[in-house]
Amino acid sequence: MEHPQNASEQARALAAGRVPPWFQRNIGVAGLAGQIKLLETRALVLGLGGLGGHVVEQLARMGVGDITAVDPDVFDESNLNRQTLSGRDNLGAPKARAAEARVRQINSALAFRGLRMTHDEIPARLWGQADLVFDCLDNVPDRLHVAELCSRADKVLIHGAIAGWYGQAAVVRPGSNLLGRIYPDELDADQTLEKELGTPAFTAALVAGFMVSLGMKVVLGKALKADAVYYFDLLESSSSTVEFG
Repeated sequence: MEHPQNASEQARALAAGRVPPWFQRNIGVAGLAGQIKLLETRALVLGLGGLGGHVVEQLARMGVGDITAVDPDVFDESNLNRQTLSGRDNLGAPKARAAEARVRQINSALAFRGLRMTHDEIPARLWGQADLVFDCLDNVPDRLHVAELCSRADKVLIHGAIAGWYGQAAVVRPGSNLLGRIYPDELDADQTLEKELGTPAFTAALVAGFMVSLGMKVVLGKALKADAVYYFDLLESSSSTVEFG
């Protein structure tokens, strides 16, 4: 099959019943109409560390047609234990550039932009265009600010956080103030816990995968519990769900 040059061409091929090989293993989950919807989806990923690198990779492999990834930092040796985009060959290089190169390797037909900036510097146009926003940040003040921006812009936010053997994820609906209820008085909780407990690769990979699954449910219209936070304890091999009703 001729390789479609962009996401729109891939969507047209699917609409005609032609499934490119790189989507064949997605169709059982998404269906043809769902895969077309994913190709039409615009995702904004904030942070390209342990969570964000995995999130970008999985969004690309699911065929999300337009991805913007934002991170102001460069890679250093401390990232090598968990950040899937990092390697010896790109230490000192911007994380946003590495994300772009990775997505190009996976599916060059997808639209991707890697921006070396903070979430405060993102143009209003990109906020307006996003269908989904992924919170892969590493501190509570930034998370709360992003949740407020998403609420104002009527955007769904997919939240994730990790520390040691533990992680959490949630779908934050506009106006729910769910993150404000998760973090009422712990403005430095994420960074403190990460320093104390560490951030291993397996926790980042699991929580990032769960975040992407939540995002796919939103796009595909699958049922989701309202105001639910999913907690993972990998040391005890257990998980729990708390509904902040």
